Amino acid sequence: MSATCALQGTEESAASIRTRLCPKCFLCERQGELLYESLTDRLYGAPGTWNLRRCPGVECGLVWLDPMPVEEDIGKAYLNYHTHGQGSEPVRTQIRRVGRAVKSNYLSFKYGYSCGLRRPFNFVIGLMMYLLPGVRANVNHGACHLSARRGGRLLDIGCGSGELLNGMRRLGWEAEGTDSDPKAVEIARGKSLKVHLCGTPAELQLASGTFDAVVMSHVIEHLSDPLALLRESHRLLNPGGSLVIVTPNGRSLGHRFYGANWRGLEPPRHLHVFSPQSMRVLLGEAGFRDVRLATTIRGADFYFTSSRALQQAQLPVTAAEQRWRERIWGQAMLGVEWGWLKFEDEVGEEIAVVARR
Repeated sequence: MSATCALQGTEESAASIRTRLCPKCFLCERQGELLYESLTDRLYGAPGTWNLRRCPGVECGLVWLDPMPVEEDIGKAYLNYHTHGQGSEPVRTQIRRVGRAVKSNYLSFKYGYSCGLRRPFNFVIGLMMYLLPGVRANVNHGACHLSARRGGRLLDIGCGSGELLNGMRRLGWEAEGTDSDPKAVEIARGKSLKVHLCGTPAELQLASGTFDAVVMSHVIEHLSDPLALLRESHRLLNPGGSLVIVTPNGRSLGHRFYGANWRGLEPPRHLHVFSPQSMRVLLGEAGFRDVRLATTIRGADFYFTSSRALQQAQLPVTAAEQRWRERIWGQAMLGVEWGWLKFEDEVGEEIAVVARR
């Protein structure tokens, strides 16, 4: 049974997802142009067929689901969703030890964390990270693009099993998180992390100016009302505090290559897919003025290999399950995107934002 059947009021099964019409861009109220239609969830088997619209405004370019799942039924899209694994420590080898040393010194001179050698040695060793742009993008993400602030309070919204949260704690942040998945919260708390089980931070009724940084990685695209969350984040931040957002980029090279098969679309869980322009509009509406935004190659190998599998009517596999040819393909396309970014700055697979209150 399709999602649109529920919209029309016909008899529905317990597994179906009811929807509401969303013909207009919620940011600029323009009538959306049909981008893709009759898409299905080929990743996790959520019921329904789904259409995507795109805002025609060149200063916006937002992509969204129409029809969109109603709030009460969106949980049905996550019944088979697997994102909150326990994770494991990598096997310690000499190569990994060298890699950790390079990473530590890069974080020291780039962001000011006290985890490397003293200057100028950390600068010299950390420069090796620039030889590996894909790894460097991952390291920047692991530090949430934030400069050191030992004892600073950080809230990770949608923290999952707490991998990013745990990394920020190790870098000296007083970090806590929120997530709506009970299993994820259980795993995170097992790591001695402070994590709240809730749908949104507003449910916690925290005081204004509680945090020095608010982080949301791959969260905002899942929300029916992202503006409400950003306004709440603005309230929770101290003056001068930072909001960090990482989300798929609707104007990426991968989307141009693969169209409806691009992994970043993920209907029906990704309700909104932002462009750099629409993200700036959204942040302005939420009250943020000092915005640093870039598109990055982080995860480009994953996006390209997964999108290619979907194009070939195959189910994407994890990095550990990939054959060597798939890994080479992914790394090659990551390199292509890295070079393309030198000429066009909005083709990265992800948007990374640091905005100040």
